[in-house]
Amino acid sequence: MRVLVITDTDACCGPMAAAFLRDYSPVLDVVSVGRNPLETIDSKVVVMMKECLIDLTGYVPRDITMVDVAEFDLVYECPDRLMPETDGECRNLRDFIKNEAYLFYKKKPLQTERFFM
Repeated sequence: MRVLVITDTDACCGPMAAAFLRDYSPVLDVVSVGRNPLETIDSKVVVMMKECLIDLTGYVPRDITMVDVAEFDLVYECPDRLMPETDGECRNLRDFIKNEAYLFYKKKPLQTERFFM
């Protein structure tokens, strides 16, 4: 099953959500893209995800025009936020995204249906 995670920047919440979805199910093919991607992932995202044993070092945000949305079984409109300043706020955001991705994973419909959150 192919899942497309869409955010505005693909530099914070999208890559985290995609990584958590892959972690929940290694059979999922998950791609994260942005409508207006930044040039680089937020460095705090890399640090916060390493705490969860997920390495996003070298991740490069992608533009939604780089993929054909029709090739995906599910589309997840991930809540998009900028990474907060303090470590505690960053962890709160990471944990929020982890929970949202888990809820999406648990509620996913049949493979042939489209799902927008």
